[in-house]
Amino acid sequence: MDFETKVVTFMSALFDVYMDEEERQMNFLPRIELKEETLTEDFTCMIYAIMMFYKQVTNDNIDALGFSHICNRLVFQQICKDHGIKLGEAPHE
Repeated sequence: MDFETKVVTFMSALFDVYMDEEERQMNFLPRIELKEETLTEDFTCMIYAIMMFYKQVTNDNIDALGFSHICNRLVFQQICKDHGIKLGEAPHE
């Protein structure tokens, strides 16, 4: 399966979780084989699928590098939350 098809498949799976059961598309999409030799490509396709999902939902015309910045910021915010650190405040000693 080529890169673009994998991206569309992963993106459709993301959309499906927000759809009513009768509107879901996953029954029509091809299965992606889980293989060690293609895991790097699969993870990259997942990232691109999340980016495409983000772009469609927000109408933001962002590129992959800009999207990786958003992902890093979200992860940073969650780590701060997990450790009780409020952004904009100095950490407690």
